[in-house]
Amino acid sequence: MKPFLLSLLLIPVLAIAAPAAAPPEAAAHEVPIAEVLALGPLPVATAAIAADAKLEEVERALAMQLARSGPPAAGTEVNAFGQHLRWQRVAPGTLDRSDALWLWNIDLDAERFVSGRLRIDGLRKPVLWRDGQVQAIKDGAAEFDLASGSHALWLLHRGRDGDAVPALRWAGKAAHDRVAPRLTPSRRVSAQQLTNAQTVGRLAVSPDGRRVALSFIARDEVAKVDLRRFEIRDLHENRIVQQWTGAAPSAAAWSPDGRWLALQQDKQLWLRDADGNASRLLLAEHDRIDGWRWHPDSGSILFEWTRPFDAKDAKLKRLRGLEDRWAGFRDNTQLYQVDIASGLVRPLTSGETSVDLLDVDPAGRRLLLSERVIDYAEPPHSLFKLFELSLPELTRREVLSLRAIDGALFAGNDPEAGYWLLTGPDLPIGDGSVLPPGTPANGFDGQLYRLARDGRSAHSVSRDFTPAITAMSRLGDGDLVLAVVEGDRTPLYRHHLRSGRFERIETGLDVVDGHAVSTGRAAVVVAAGTGAAAPQRVVAVDLARNRPRVLIDSADTDYARTRFGEVRDWHFDNRDGDRIDGRYYLPPDFDPAKRYPLIVYYYGGTLPVNRQFTGRYPFHLWAANGYVIYVLQPRGTVGYGQRYSALHVNAWGDYAADDIIEGTRAFLAAHPFVDPKHVGNIGASYGGFMTMLLATRTDLFATSIAHAGISDLTGYWGEGWWGYGYSGVASRGSFPWNNRDLYVEHSPIYHADRITTPLLLLTGDADTNVPPGESRTMYTALKLLGKEVEMVEVAGQDHHIVDREKRYLWWDTILAWFDRGLKQQPQWWQALYPETAPKAEPKAEPKAEPKAEPKADEAPKR
Repeated sequence: MKPFLLSLLLIPVLAIAAPAAAPPEAAAHEVPIAEVLALGPLPVATAAIAADAKLEEVERALAMQLARSGPPAAGTEVNAFGQHLRWQRVAPGTLDRSDALWLWNIDLDAERFVSGRLRIDGLRKPVLWRDGQVQAIKDGAAEFDLASGSHALWLLHRGRDGDAVPALRWAGKAAHDRVAPRLTPSRRVSAQQLTNAQTVGRLAVSPDGRRVALSFIARDEVAKVDLRRFEIRDLHENRIVQQWTGAAPSAAAWSPDGRWLALQQDKQLWLRDADGNASRLLLAEHDRIDGWRWHPDSGSILFEWTRPFDAKDAKLKRLRGLEDRWAGFRDNTQLYQVDIASGLVRPLTSGETSVDLLDVDPAGRRLLLSERVIDYAEPPHSLFKLFELSLPELTRREVLSLRAIDGALFAGNDPEAGYWLLTGPDLPIGDGSVLPPGTPANGFDGQLYRLARDGRSAHSVSRDFTPAITAMSRLGDGDLVLAVVEGDRTPLYRHHLRSGRFERIETGLDVVDGHAVSTGRAAVVVAAGTGAAAPQRVVAVDLARNRPRVLIDSADTDYARTRFGEVRDWHFDNRDGDRIDGRYYLPPDFDPAKRYPLIVYYYGGTLPVNRQFTGRYPFHLWAANGYVIYVLQPRGTVGYGQRYSALHVNAWGDYAADDIIEGTRAFLAAHPFVDPKHVGNIGASYGGFMTMLLATRTDLFATSIAHAGISDLTGYWGEGWWGYGYSGVASRGSFPWNNRDLYVEHSPIYHADRITTPLLLLTGDADTNVPPGESRTMYTALKLLGKEVEMVEVAGQDHHIVDREKRYLWWDTILAWFDRGLKQQPQWWQALYPETAPKAEPKAEPKAEPKAEPKADEAPKR
């Protein structure tokens, strides 16, 4: 228990009026609270407590400490003002008549959305916090709603109020509005906990592998403030050697000689010596600098500097190309160099086309850069020029032009060594594809090539390596550290330069969110990541031994007193003989004798749903609300080999729909604790398209959610900022004028009359990836057809809902819709979206044709 009681001395509880006597509640809906955890009497003289101008701030200070400390346990000792106190279980009615300050704690567990009031009788001057927020007390009661989950109540009071018998009881508005009081020191996970827990963002490893710089961020929900700090840790001893709070740097990098740590804070670039004894401002008020890295001689820093486009007062805009719809496309980014000794800055490139710095060769004589030029001749309708820039001459040498590039590095000091190149299997000058001739590969299935210096040929070193490679970095000995997608995991691999061997780096993490490598002789990797059932950990791996050492584990801190359900892997073999991977999440306190509603989640848009602990779609939160969650990886995704991922191209849901339907039926048959009549499904982006498509093909699901879904392939292809580019991979060679079957017959909007499943459409109203018109089109159709449909737009949000408060409402909306359709509990939905007008009676429609659900022995049309 943290020492939160230091602020109790100033609590002005006299400012809160004593509750007036109130008639007893109807006993039918009451839940008496027989016991509380009590701490007291507290070492504060109640006679000295009076109204204070800082009432709100003092209350917030206490609430912050209460919320952060987590649930207390009986017998836990607290030291306050030199006195030793213990939390103890007490019955409210046993409180004596002394005028003393007490703190009570109780959790209320709700198995569904409930409404009611907490009656507080017989206590003097009570102050109540619910989930860290001050709760108004009127006429001896606090009225509020509780979503499904665990809710912490903290009650501060001045003892017994005269002869009245102290009592607490919950009175629900209806018979189903019941709660379960709990004193067990654990809680189900909440939305706030998932978003506010401390996480490590930036990492930087010193060249000698002895130190790591870490940037942390957390959130205090009560104060509504982000908590940032930065530390430097000794890796050998796992000891913090420097630490500071405040504005943490957005980027950090050690100089190759280990003398300096460069830190970017907003518009400033600072140098801090390795021992933390001195700091120096190198660049001041340099707006929009990015992509910076040290020169190998440690004498300068190279950085990208962007000049924003000035639209002035233009009232019309003539597009210069498809990319001109993108925010910032007309901004110009060029490369600069700042000298450490003098602070002098010089430009290295100039021109109308922006450049990206990809690498600096280990000798520091050559830079590898790319620039994007407008060219729509071939899919995916983009063109990148890869070129070298020599130092100090600043002469440019073209390497090659290619349609897609995921990364490039120098392959060594020798110019003749060529380059490492990351791109798709269909590189025209490469041998990356293992598919039969004429079969288009999935361009998102990243492959590693050794590119010749003249740019005329490239040899794939990963064609027999199943994982898809997404990023690479270079160790001091020339070996590569690769970030990959391998099934539903995203591990790290080491590619040995001499042997060509791929070796998995044993981080112990299912999903690596970020990593950094040393560049000296000692090969060290520090990685931050999570697992399906494990919150964030930070580990260090000495690659000579390839064994992880845990530096930080949030399971021991932010989630130490949280109850989670079990996560289990489950797969099935589909009718074509392909293994379809998946996993499922069980509710906390799972009882196999019960029957639970099921939520099925998928993506299908060529990336697997990885095993990250939390994210935009928080499976643990859904499970904590009483659902079983089944996540599967339908065919077409990368990470399972090129043949598997190629099934994404020109299919638009065919294979994925088959796998989702077949997988859901198989899951229901294998798990009797799931109720087959209460199955819902949800997907986002391409997964939102899948939700709409499935609604036209099957009646398997009782209710459905599509977030940012695509209803019309032609509309998305033409209107979405990146629709034409994504379609250049997913619909390679197919266009509305040459493949009507794909663009019309695979678009859910043209089969809207087949939909009978209640459907919720969610979208950010500023989505530039999948425009909100895709959801509005389907909403219009289903409304005119008299179908059961709802649509919720999140104001000001793009493809991802990133605003914190709006994300909470968005998550509430998802769970409230599933409660409505799968639990027959509409109260939460009605509380969020009360009806303001009577519903119009739908007109009678001709009976729709049966949905064309694939038969078990019949392959669907492609």
